[in-house]
Amino acid sequence: MKILIIQNKRIGDVLLASIIPNNIKKSYPNSHITFFCYDNAAPVLENNPNIDSVIAVKEKELKKLKTLARYVLFIRKEKFDLIIDPYVKFQSQVLSLISGAVNRVSYKKLTLPFAYTKQIPILKENTSVYGKAIDDRLNLITSIDSSIKPDPYPKLFLTPAEVEHGKQLLSKLDASRKTMMIGVLGSNVSKSLPIEYTVEIIDFLVAHYNLNILLNYIPSQQPIVDDILGRIKDSDKVYPEIVGKNIREFIQIMQHCDLLIANEGGSVHIAKALKKATFTIFSPYIVKDFWATFENEPQNRSIHLKEVRPDLFEDQSRKEISAKSEELYREFTPALILPRLKTFMTENGF
Repeated sequence: MKILIIQNKRIGDVLLASIIPNNIKKSYPNSHITFFCYDNAAPVLENNPNIDSVIAVKEKELKKLKTLARYVLFIRKEKFDLIIDPYVKFQSQVLSLISGAVNRVSYKKLTLPFAYTKQIPILKENTSVYGKAIDDRLNLITSIDSSIKPDPYPKLFLTPAEVEHGKQLLSKLDASRKTMMIGVLGSNVSKSLPIEYTVEIIDFLVAHYNLNILLNYIPSQQPIVDDILGRIKDSDKVYPEIVGKNIREFIQIMQHCDLLIANEGGSVHIAKALKKATFTIFSPYIVKDFWATFENEPQNRSIHLKEVRPDLFEDQSRKEISAKSEELYREFTPALILPRLKTFMTENGF
């Protein structure tokens, strides 16, 4: 059986969706599974033994009708038996509709007519302790084969060479200390704490914990990171020169870290897949109930402004909250974050 899974969007979306092939392969070990995703997220799928091939496409390119038509023809030619689409956007609907696959499964949303042969209702609430983002994907898996007892945990697969490379990158660290990774910025401004708050949190961690401290960010954020480095107190605990050049190298480094503190995003899901302790700071406009995964485990904790300042969210739609995300972030002061962070650090032995 030939199966195509379509999951574009960001790193976290793709990594969480990887539980679909991981579980489907258990019931259909002889199936050939292809995973269609954006190229910037494809590295989290590397070496996954449950995925036979990956189609990685640039987001801007797929939005061009000419490119979309080319992939439609390719997918139709491949003659897939089953399409699984947890993405359910216009491009994936077109790919599914014209694929020729007899079985095409997605979530129940307003879609192109006949794009899917089966649409699964999106859950209204959590059905497990794993978080709604996981529950919806587990529901999709069991709707395909009710006999599957799904494993909810996303996984990353590193080669021995990658593990060794990550170890070498951290060879400068003080071996007597545990190592912390700090995601100093989110993927964009709307998912990032104000710089001065980030500086205050880093200074607190330097002052109170004997840990090696690494920073995670993308190359385009270097000027902002330089600003942060110029503001934090000097310390031999901080190693700003050790940073992953790409997603795969970040994974290799994170493999040898003990915990991650970060704005919500792909790095958090990577750390959780590696079974590292995580403390997540949610953007005000993100729905925590959906993305706070595996918080049934004490090693994973998070904080959302709504939990500590619910008055700021009264009678506000998500669209209104999103429009003033930067303003709300100003209210998310370290004084609100640090008490819960201290508790997390104590509970996890740091």
